[in-house]
Amino acid sequence: MCAPFTAWLLMRSLETLKIRMEEQARNADKVALFLKQHPKVSKVYFLGHLSPKDGKYFEIFKKQYTSGGAMISFDVKGAEKDAFRFLNSLKLIKLAVSLGGTESLAEHPATMTHVDLDPALKNKLSITEKMVRLSIGVEFYEDIIYDIEQALTKIDK
Repeated sequence: MCAPFTAWLLMRSLETLKIRMEEQARNADKVALFLKQHPKVSKVYFLGHLSPKDGKYFEIFKKQYTSGGAMISFDVKGAEKDAFRFLNSLKLIKLAVSLGGTESLAEHPATMTHVDLDPALKNKLSITEKMVRLSIGVEFYEDIIYDIEQALTKIDK
């Protein structure tokens, strides 16, 4: 049982959940397209329109989802130091282990959320030292992309 104030906060937040998630998903679509075309990004992991449009998994996706959501992972070209250089160069997007707020957040899965996984499992799941995970927020998408772009310029590759 939760406290009355916690229940009130939850009810208040649920009023705008749909419009917040829709905006975050729209922003994520634009960010994923930007990352897909960037020369310093080697791979983008996103459920949205970048996913293959055929097969069993796409059929499940169509049945269960109306959007690709707001989570994007990508591999920078280079190594772990390049991923850290990118993360340390972000200005608008904040570094955080907790993903999913209204603000855009970033993390390094290999050393943060998935640090305790066996290396073989990390490899199987494609969680590399050069992977960055973003939780896209409700900010203006051009501001999010600008921040990502300026941080990618700091990578030497």
